[in-house]
Amino acid sequence: MPTINLESNFIRNLNDQLVRKDPVLNLSYERMGDSGIAFICQSKNLSHVKQLDLSWNEISDIGMKRLAACSSLANLTLLILSSNAIADGGAESLAMSDNLPELKSLELAYNRITHFGALSLVKSQKLRNLQSLDLEMNNIGEKKSNKFPDGTAIPDLKILNLRKNKIGDDVILDWVQSGGFEGLDHLNLGWNEISNEGAKVLANSPTLNKLRTLILDSNCIGDSGSLSLSQSKNLMNLVNLNMVNNNFKPNGESALLNLRSRILVEKQTVDKKLNLNALRLSNKDVKALSLYQKMEEILSLSLRDNLFDHQGLGDLVASPFSKNIKSLNLMDNSIGDKGVFLLSESSSMAKLEKLNLEKTGITSTGILALSQSAHLKNLQALNLSGNCIDEKGFLLLAKSENFKSLKVLRISGIPMGDGGIQSLVNSSSLKQLEELEIAGNSISGNGLLILANSPILPHLKKLDLRRNRLLDTDQIFLAQSPKFRNLDQLRF
Repeated sequence: MPTINLESNFIRNLNDQLVRKDPVLNLSYERMGDSGIAFICQSKNLSHVKQLDLSWNEISDIGMKRLAACSSLANLTLLILSSNAIADGGAESLAMSDNLPELKSLELAYNRITHFGALSLVKSQKLRNLQSLDLEMNNIGEKKSNKFPDGTAIPDLKILNLRKNKIGDDVILDWVQSGGFEGLDHLNLGWNEISNEGAKVLANSPTLNKLRTLILDSNCIGDSGSLSLSQSKNLMNLVNLNMVNNNFKPNGESALLNLRSRILVEKQTVDKKLNLNALRLSNKDVKALSLYQKMEEILSLSLRDNLFDHQGLGDLVASPFSKNIKSLNLMDNSIGDKGVFLLSESSSMAKLEKLNLEKTGITSTGILALSQSAHLKNLQALNLSGNCIDEKGFLLLAKSENFKSLKVLRISGIPMGDGGIQSLVNSSSLKQLEELEIAGNSISGNGLLILANSPILPHLKKLDLRRNRLLDTDQIFLAQSPKFRNLDQLRF
């Protein structure tokens, strides 16, 4: 039995948790060392534990040998061993253990494991249920190894993190040739020493054909490596690719943009919807997207909250591959009136039925472009909220035949006041309107009376009047007036 102070904080913490029979046992930062591991394994029953955290404990290969031999760990599914002193011997002990049959996730970040130890874990014939392996910040690639473990990669292993090691092109070749990456869904190789040759090896490896996420940021990959990755027939299932902070120039960037376009479009759902919200897409990204022929299949495109402006939008709407888009969400992009003008002039937008321009920096000049468009004749839903539209813009909305098919109009967050509401509700073109959202628009009781007597109210099914200047008497009028009782939904 190892020497342990039975009155130590470590022992008290251990006993407190074991008495409760918690499935999660957290012993991180106890600095127990190998003797602590030996004490636990020899004197404690851990059969109820499913998650065990032993990070920051100064554990070496000796402690790992004892842990791997612990017979009461059969139900363990998560084992955290980060920030210790574990090298290849400890990794091999875990890989050969008969006592971890249910282990699904193993974290060994910031240890001393090299090439052989890492591959021993990946190819373990004992840890056959392992799904995720974290080996970030180890010594993989530090020394050339001529020793490779036998066998195939764990079939259930889907996530492998090798970030911040010393992996160069030769190590990539070794791993590919030995089948170390086979069957992975997620591979993180960021912050290593991979150059063009390593990228080409990855691109040419059929063992990566199931990969959906590949992280290669902060390496040394240039144009030729980028081109190889972008043209790879083995990465057809890729959904996410991170290549920031490498050495590629315009040609390599263009190739990667084309690859990213393919990846993005592959995200479309079965019903032809493509959601690209909040992906920090730039003008270059949108241009590359517009050149991808598979965009022809998209009926609904959402680009909310990205980084492109009117130039990127101009490329998108000018593309013949955008011709089937019926719903377009541009909310929270700085396209301005120039962007709306380009959209309005595009024949590829002729099928557009739903258009979201909320918070896009447009003014009444943009409304003029929409109202005079020879192509936007089929709009059924239009969102103009959060823009700077004045009385002229409201009159254009009310009079243009381009808006005669509108069923939904959202125009909140614009101080239109009672004059603006009068222009809208007395429109001869908005007779098909079924849903009107005019929240936060400085409308008073006078505007409410104008709405109550307008020709569009009988056709409305939904009306949103929240955050206006309505008094208690106005709200009572809304609640009691028979003119508003045909509405399916009234918010005020």
